[in-house]
Amino acid sequence: DHHGIPSFRVRGRIFASVPDDRHLRIMAPEEEIRAAVAEDPAVYAEFWWGSRLACVVVELDRADPDQVAELVTDAWRRRAPARLVRALDAPPGSGPPA
Repeated sequence: DHHGIPSFRVRGRIFASVPDDRHLRIMAPEEEIRAAVAEDPAVYAEFWWGSRLACVVVELDRADPDQVAELVTDAWRRRAPARLVRALDAPPGSGPPA
């Protein structure tokens, strides 16, 4: 829960939240938020938290699933500890990172 909204976290750090069944908020850097909105303003919108551009809001029924997956994965990578990112990037069957 994050202010009454379900959220996705890695090691306690939020990288996305679900305000309702039609939208997903993805925590991204300002340049990624602005790029997504510029690319398709019918699907993506800026979300401001006070005076800070906090995340991109995705209209799920209109979004490209591959693009949403990329945004979510990038958001997870920014919040995850380096050890977990290395584990995600390791070739299958290579075992846990050292």
